Amino acid sequence: MGNITDFKTITFFDTETTSLDPTTGEIVQIATLTEYPDGRLVEWSTKVKPKLIPGTYQDAALKINGYNEHDWADAPTMDEVVVDIISRLRWGPLVAHNANFDIRFIENCLARDTKWSRGNTTDTFKKTFRLGYPVIDTVALAYLMIPTERQSLMSLREYFDISKDGGHEAVKDCYDTRTVFWHCVSGCIDFLAQSGTAE
Repeated sequence: MGNITDFKTITFFDTETTSLDPTTGEIVQIATLTEYPDGRLVEWSTKVKPKLIPGTYQDAALKINGYNEHDWADAPTMDEVVVDIISRLRWGPLVAHNANFDIRFIENCLARDTKWSRGNTTDTFKKTFRLGYPVIDTVALAYLMIPTERQSLMSLREYFDISKDGGHEAVKDCYDTRTVFWHCVSGCIDFLAQSGTAE
């Protein structure tokens, strides 16, 4: 029976979006950071050009994510990067901070903007995709393992003395989520060892 002590390939991921509503909002950046058992880290990210239909985005969200027309002028559309996205998120475990938010945005944006739908398998002919399992949320891990009042990534950066520079940038958030994840896992393993239940 496998568990984290056997170490499997883990993919950390993050999205930056035009709003907090996955039913109408769009992804403007997505990043993955895949960690292999041999210690390799493979980083991938892309900007995504949004349609910015009036009423579907929030100016505050665009400002936080650093969106501007100049930097996104040559960005691909969601339809142009859908295969890249699903290929990198096809196998679990997947780890994200507030994972349900990112998963819902990915599912909604792919269904709305690319006409791909979630299925039991990834099939490019049928345009179905399967996201990896399990999906692990570092918000929940931090709630259980870290003595902070808040579990936002910014709060955890303060707790672990991680630089806040570049926060709300998908690649930076992936790396910091990885740091939080391994702190939580290490704490859990230590706790089990001390309680005599790690066998």
